[in-house]
Amino acid sequence: MATAASRGAFTFLKEGMSFRAGRLYETFWNSQSNIKWTMVFLYPGFLYYVRWRAETQYKYQVHITGDDVPKPEFQMPYFNWRQGMSFYQPATATVAEMKERVYGHKNKVPENLRVGCHGRMMEDTDNLALAVRTFCKRDPMLLFWKEA
Repeated sequence: MATAASRGAFTFLKEGMSFRAGRLYETFWNSQSNIKWTMVFLYPGFLYYVRWRAETQYKYQVHITGDDVPKPEFQMPYFNWRQGMSFYQPATATVAEMKERVYGHKNKVPENLRVGCHGRMMEDTDNLALAVRTFCKRDPMLLFWKEA
């Protein structure tokens, strides 16, 4: 009873550190291969990708107002348009590049389409990150509407 109480919660890590005999070594190499390689490659790769995306790109939510603005059409079957969809853009992206990203191609962007937030309109040549920081009070919700 005294030995069980003196054993710490994480002593298995210390016991498993020897590479010839240890609980971690045997558990890893005797496990199923799909679990083994998922834990070694896929999970750290996914974490690296999410961290890289968070450090190099900004996330914007897009809302399309009005019935006269056509909704974007996506090529993938299960991804239909919904209000508040998230799009990632680098820090150097312009407003025109964001329109192209939402609609898929420069030719598909409707004419007289305007982008803004909190009552402010952005020009196509504006840097998107700076415009959101200045106009939107750091709220990355972009409104798309059609100007008459």
